[in-house]
Amino acid sequence: MKDDRMSEQTDNVTIEDGDAQARDPLEAELEAYPLRDASEDPRWAVRTVWTWVGIAIFLLLFLITLFILGLWFD
Repeated sequence: MKDDRMSEQTDNVTIEDGDAQARDPLEAELEAYPLRDASEDPRWAVRTVWTWVGIAIFLLLFLITLFILGLWFD
């Protein structure tokens, strides 16, 4: 029932030229982005992220190993 009312309301909606909002000047500046193609993205950033992810995984596994060994020998 609610969907029927919503569809009736959307069928009766008309948009006039005066209803359109003025375009924000900042939106025009955003059309220039991205500044470079995806093939030109800095690879060092990707390597840095993967390095930190690898370090985090290693440390997590190391701590889990210490926890298990602590339970085993305690």
